[in-house]
Amino acid sequence: MAETTIIHRLQILGPAGTSTYELPMGTAVLGRRDADLVLDDPLVSRRHAQIESSDAGCTITDTKSSNGTKINGIRLKEYDPHPLNPGDVIEIGAYTLTYEMGEIAVAAEAVAPPPVPEPVAELEPLPELPASGSAVVSEPPPKPSRKSRAETKINGGPPADQPPVPPSLPPLPEPEAEPPAYTPPPGLSLTESRYLQYLPGIYHTSFMKRFLALFESIYAPIEWTVDNFDVFLHPATAPADFLPWLANWFDLTFDQSWDEARRRAILMEAHQIYARRGTRWALSRVLEIYTGLVPEIDDTGENLEPFTFTVTLPARESEVNATLITRLINAHKPAHTSYLLQFK
Repeated sequence: MAETTIIHRLQILGPAGTSTYELPMGTAVLGRRDADLVLDDPLVSRRHAQIESSDAGCTITDTKSSNGTKINGIRLKEYDPHPLNPGDVIEIGAYTLTYEMGEIAVAAEAVAPPPVPEPVAELEPLPELPASGSAVVSEPPPKPSRKSRAETKINGGPPADQPPVPPSLPPLPEPEAEPPAYTPPPGLSLTESRYLQYLPGIYHTSFMKRFLALFESIYAPIEWTVDNFDVFLHPATAPADFLPWLANWFDLTFDQSWDEARRRAILMEAHQIYARRGTRWALSRVLEIYTGLVPEIDDTGENLEPFTFTVTLPARESEVNATLITRLINAHKPAHTSYLLQFK
């Protein structure tokens, strides 16, 4: 006979691709480090949120994260549990998590019948004890003959009157390979340091050069980063790992399918798109950057219902990611409107 068990799981869409995480009963912590579900993204806090799971359902709580947690586009309040319904979309940093709940059938274990006890064999009668006053003398075992000892040696075993040879010890593990030699950052040396110019001449020795070179290899890269931090703030020159932080300024979330060129292109125009968010131009420009095609947006047609517009892409549905395009339209359209998505 089968029984049903409630399961809770998350369908995860992130920078590394898609995956599925089955929520355990009880508390599951979501965060960047030291969490049950690790979401490796700079916008995710160390312990970002937690999900409480039970047979009755699940609730999610934002644990005072830096960038917040969104459920279906609405940001949660800190430490305010929010119930999860199947199909709810959770947004944490660059990750999109879709909550699912279902039942699985578990076969009940059949109870095996108790084993039938085997009949007890009759015990042999004990030997009769000698009469009182007489001593019982046990005879020693016979000593092996010279012939049997010779046969034991021929067969490969030790003689019967000698102790067995202990087994050989296992071989020692091989020594680990030496780590590679330390290489200083480009432009620095292990034997020279510019810090030496700030010390009196008495300290200008070979040892002091090598000693100061250790500190310079640590502090010099930090100085370079601070002196050239303006490079990090421009979409064309910022490192690829720094782009999601720039997008957070404009409430943008990159899709994992976007390549680096598209991410930099939308950041270059993000200030214009953000200022005109909710307009036909902004929506058309976002779709053009992603698809490379100029969409046709009609909001004045005679057959359109009030507060409804159509978006027509000059491509087949199989040639683009329709799910992502739907998410882009929902994020950049006016909140009170609806739309029809069409393909040519």
